[in-house]
Amino acid sequence: MTHHFPRRRRLFAVALTVAMGAPLLGAATAAAHPTPPAASVLQDKAQSKVVRQLDKQDTTTFWVRLDSEADTSAARRTKKKTDKDRAVIEAKTAHADKSQKALRALLKKAGAHYTPYWITNTVEVTGDKALAEKIAARPEVASIEADTVLRLPDTMKGKAEPGVDGVEWNVDAIKAPKVWDEVGTRGEGVVIASIDTGVDYQHPTLLNSYRGRKTDGSYEHAYNWFDATASCPGNAPCDDYGHGTHTMGTMVGDDGDGNAIGVAPGAQWIAAKGCTTEGCSQDALLSAGQWILAPTDAIGQNPRPDLAPDVVNNSWGGDVVDTWYKSMVQAWVDAGIFPAFSNGNAGPDCATAGSPGAYTNTYASGAFDSEGKIAAFSSRGSGENGAIKPDIAAPGVDVRSAAPGGGYAVESGTSMASPHTAATVALMWSVSPAIRGDIAATERLLDQTAIDADDTTCGGTAANNNVYGEGRLDAYAAVNATPRGPLGAVSGTVTTDGSPLAGATVELDGPMYATATTGEDGTYALPKVMVGDYAVKVSKFGYVTSTSTATVTEGATTTRDAALGVAPRATLTGTVRTQGGPEAGATIEVTGAPVTATTADDGGYALELPAGSYQLKVTPVSRCAAVGTFAVEAAEGANTEDLTLPSRTDNFGTTCQVTKDTVFPAGTTKLNTSSEYDGSAGLALPFPVALYGRTYRSASANVEGFLSFEQSVNLSANGTLPTAGLPNGTLYPFWDNLQIASDNGGLYWASRGTAPHREIVVEWRNMVPSADRTQKLSFSVVIGEDGTYSFHYSNPVGAYAKGTGATIGAENADGTDALLYAYNEDAVTDGLAVAFRPDRSAALSGTVTDANDGKAVSGASVTVSRDGKQVATGTTASDGAYLVQVPATDRADCTVTVSAAHYTADTRTVSLAAHTTERAATALNTGLVTVTPKTAMTLVVPVGETRQRTLTLANSASAADYTVKEADGAGWFSAAPAAGRLDKGKQQKAVLTFDTTGLTPGTVLKGTVVIASDSGRAPETRVPVTLVVPAYQAALDAGAGKAFTDHEGDTWGPDQKYTAGSYGFIGASTKVSTTNAIEDTADQKLLRTAREGALEYRFDNVPDGVYRIDLDFAELGRAGAGSRVTDVLAEGVLQVSDLDIVKETGGSYRALTKTLTVKVTDGQLNLRLVAVADEETLVNAVRITQRPDLTPAG
Repeated sequence: MTHHFPRRRRLFAVALTVAMGAPLLGAATAAAHPTPPAASVLQDKAQSKVVRQLDKQDTTTFWVRLDSEADTSAARRTKKKTDKDRAVIEAKTAHADKSQKALRALLKKAGAHYTPYWITNTVEVTGDKALAEKIAARPEVASIEADTVLRLPDTMKGKAEPGVDGVEWNVDAIKAPKVWDEVGTRGEGVVIASIDTGVDYQHPTLLNSYRGRKTDGSYEHAYNWFDATASCPGNAPCDDYGHGTHTMGTMVGDDGDGNAIGVAPGAQWIAAKGCTTEGCSQDALLSAGQWILAPTDAIGQNPRPDLAPDVVNNSWGGDVVDTWYKSMVQAWVDAGIFPAFSNGNAGPDCATAGSPGAYTNTYASGAFDSEGKIAAFSSRGSGENGAIKPDIAAPGVDVRSAAPGGGYAVESGTSMASPHTAATVALMWSVSPAIRGDIAATERLLDQTAIDADDTTCGGTAANNNVYGEGRLDAYAAVNATPRGPLGAVSGTVTTDGSPLAGATVELDGPMYATATTGEDGTYALPKVMVGDYAVKVSKFGYVTSTSTATVTEGATTTRDAALGVAPRATLTGTVRTQGGPEAGATIEVTGAPVTATTADDGGYALELPAGSYQLKVTPVSRCAAVGTFAVEAAEGANTEDLTLPSRTDNFGTTCQVTKDTVFPAGTTKLNTSSEYDGSAGLALPFPVALYGRTYRSASANVEGFLSFEQSVNLSANGTLPTAGLPNGTLYPFWDNLQIASDNGGLYWASRGTAPHREIVVEWRNMVPSADRTQKLSFSVVIGEDGTYSFHYSNPVGAYAKGTGATIGAENADGTDALLYAYNEDAVTDGLAVAFRPDRSAALSGTVTDANDGKAVSGASVTVSRDGKQVATGTTASDGAYLVQVPATDRADCTVTVSAAHYTADTRTVSLAAHTTERAATALNTGLVTVTPKTAMTLVVPVGETRQRTLTLANSASAADYTVKEADGAGWFSAAPAAGRLDKGKQQKAVLTFDTTGLTPGTVLKGTVVIASDSGRAPETRVPVTLVVPAYQAALDAGAGKAFTDHEGDTWGPDQKYTAGSYGFIGASTKVSTTNAIEDTADQKLLRTAREGALEYRFDNVPDGVYRIDLDFAELGRAGAGSRVTDVLAEGVLQVSDLDIVKETGGSYRALTKTLTVKVTDGQLNLRLVAVADEETLVNAVRITQRPDLTPAG
């Protein structure tokens, strides 16, 4: 997309050209466009992104790059820094005026908005497609490129590290304090600039070193500050992000009060704001880059090259190698300004260095931590044209420095590393005017004095590799290696067999280190050498090295000649192989020697070398092989060395191998996509698959050529991998702006094979690149349940269909790891198959079932341990299946534990190795505990009393532990036993006790008795409980003379006659009893007595409320059906009419219970019994209970 920024002071587009005598160019009004030339020219010269923008928008902003560069060689021959600077500007502006003249005229005539930049010979243009086609038709136009914004490298919040003697750890780590104390410089006399997000110029650690601060404490920002983004209020420096303040603090910060955060606190600083919170735009960066060469006044006028800085730090950059800013950097170098850059935060993968840090003309820093170890995020090389990158490593983890507003922040990133290097250059140049402005000499000293760090995982040597570069920065050694104090010179001639020898290297090692190379006449000269004694070494490839000594005296030239003999010759032959077999077309380089070779079709190579020890760097053609470095011995004569290249791999261990399809894997079932252009289709996978250690059961296939397992995202613009941006957890067989062709095109899928070798096929059939709808291809993904997957391609027609706009690879779930096969490269051919496999993983799969019922156990955990340490985990799905990717290399025994809640864990030993697949079925044992009864309980327990109930627990399966408790831990509940273990086939009675001691009468308590057990299918039985604590209860065993306690623990008092204020029966009546057994009752004694002839039971002084009346009946004589019939009234309301005990029970001595619910409002409960047949009334038991939990009937 096009990014819009505030209008800026376009001083570098016009002001400097005016100062040098060029005309002032401005924007004109719009005019009609003449007929454009052929669109194919635009296609050839313009980036596809620009073409797409022009197709979709009326106008867009783009950049025009001219096909020529200014000749700045005159600046390189100039001695004084200001003269160098001025010579660069004159050459650059003059060339831009000349080469851009016709283009500017075209733009002016078209009324286009445009801004020319002399520093890179480019023009920023806003226009439409017709104008772009005209521009592309001009012969001097090399390319038309998209307007982009570089994001600032992501820094990470760090943790504070302890300082050393009041100095931050990072400053001490490069030995800067030793420079201050022993050499006596803190960077005085040197000016450091930064292009960043700005600077808080009033920060306590920065205000005194700001060049714009006057001696009286006031400020002059002209020539010292430039806001290329026009985002700071007024003309004063600001920092709306914090990044620039932090980096500047590391270079020069010191408040003199314990915050020694800077490496060169004696240096001065100036700054150009080229970045905002949104990123760093191209026009802002180029404007800032021009200002660095010649700072201007507050309105962008009157440039002064004499006020240009000595060093410029650049803690910004992109993710890929793009030479857009290279000529800007070269202008600084030619002007004697040291270009320090961060190397990027895209590690730990190889080939992640981005530009400008990856350029051959920048000096880029990687980041190491307080233990001296490279940071995982630090980008690795190689860089442009295979250059070793980073150049050096500096502290970049947990760096404490200044933050806007006067505070401090601890940050991590290579943004934090580069300032250490920039400030070290300030220390070097402060004490050594002899090398000030000599970029090459300064870089050599930094390289030579760096502390070697051996890490060749990304190529290079122990002394110079793509992880640490030349090694860890040593400011003390670098400063001490500079020529300073009394100086002399060394010169001489190197010959061989009496003839001059060009290209020989002469090295001096003594009070300082110096090196030179002989010219065509065999001579060399080192004009600035500290006095003292030196060891002299002269060497050249193919010759025997010469050693001698030399003494250098002040103001004199010491001559040291050398004669080198030809070294014995050796022949080295062999075969280069990859995982896929012999590697044709591989390039073999000999480190330090001008000898290369390319392997033949059979992978064979041959090298002619002087006898000796060498390191070979082999760069494959195959995208699945990595660069290999090999140490070899080449003895005089014939030697054979076969070389096997390592596979390219990501952090997870994924590798790939290129093969050729005999049959293209196709889908059989068409997926319904949401759109033919950027739509997607969900896919429920028939079995689990694994990607980067995660297991998935569903996926989303996108028309744009990727299969995502984490989320469904529509993205037309492809990018490189890995990236934190969505989607992640994705396979990218061909990520591009695609659409479905009308002729039988679409997304298809199929499942094939049998476990454990099943595969899922997802096919993109007849897909068309949106950039050119005449092109077409089909491709598919095959995913195996063993963790492997492969990409397949059929009939690609056209460049886009072959991958020139596509991303091919795989990425993990959080966008931190990926294996990128190709990015915008012509990489696809008909029948191509790329097979991926996790080389450091094994696949463990299986199903988990319940041993009792044989059905799946969902949510079971699978844990894999090796040597007592957990290495992988998984979880079963609803079908009980699981798949776990287990880190593995050599075969080793692993402990696999399958567990689930309420099941007995299963543990077994499985032997696993990389690339193996193991499958096992596991049946987990568990109990099967049942509870009776499990229906809801209601207990009525007066205050201060207890009641008990009994539950029976039975287990018909594996032994199981159990507990019995009230869900909320109610104090009125207890169980005995409350816990235990129940073996298979056993039962256990659990006695529940309900105690109302201390409870409030008239309340109702709710609870749940929870019986928990190790029963996988039913781990809990919950029995609801209602505990009623009545405010009143009276129970009478009618006709009985003693109290009785029934089987539920309730007490029934003896029958009594009513007296006022109490309760009892009313009316002439008699007691009736029997010794016969009463059927249908658990309480024989209660039913064997009765009262016959009572008219009423009356209860005085009862609290108003709802009452339950329990009446028990049993005919104790020979009365037949119809002879004893009774109406029952409560509170004056007929509750039971025509009650005939014998009729309802079927005979005498059979129990009958009636339950009534009534409401009392007058403090007295009246229960009347009315005989409506021959026999008198009869009742065996009467109980009334206040029940706040009930409502009256009717």
